[in-house]
Amino acid sequence: MEQILIQIPEGHVIDTEKSNLTKGRIVFKKKGATPWRNNKNALLSGYYVTTEANIESVEGLFNVSNVWNVFATKKQAQSMLAMARLSQIIQNDERFGGPITDEEWNTAKVDKYCIVRESNDICKHVSLYTYCFIAFHTGEQRDLFLKENEDLIRQYYMLD
Repeated sequence: MEQILIQIPEGHVIDTEKSNLTKGRIVFKKKGATPWRNNKNALLSGYYVTTEANIESVEGLFNVSNVWNVFATKKQAQSMLAMARLSQIIQNDERFGGPITDEEWNTAKVDKYCIVRESNDICKHVSLYTYCFIAFHTGEQRDLFLKENEDLIRQYYMLD
């Protein structure tokens, strides 16, 4: 029987889930590696929306709950700002009938008239089951909303 001595790199262990000894595949992982999501020592940088609706950049913040509102890219932060504005319009402009309720989303027999992104285009869609953030009770509400808010919708779907 042939033996091969494997030198495990310092600070690493054999990843028993990803290794396959019968095929001669050995994978190493860092000792005590913590998923990035749970690593409070990880640093993050990116962009956030201020209370004045401006987008500001930040760097080198520790990954703790008071900075989880930092987006990785400026485009993502702009998208979330548009999302907030769109939600307020849907909620408060009576012409759009308010948001689709959870009860309506759970009722497959009720059409929901949506505005979605398909590739690099904004499209009208009717959904029975699949959740869509920009959704309305009627096709007329959807069409008017698209006409009046296409710029925000494009920003939300990161098309600009």
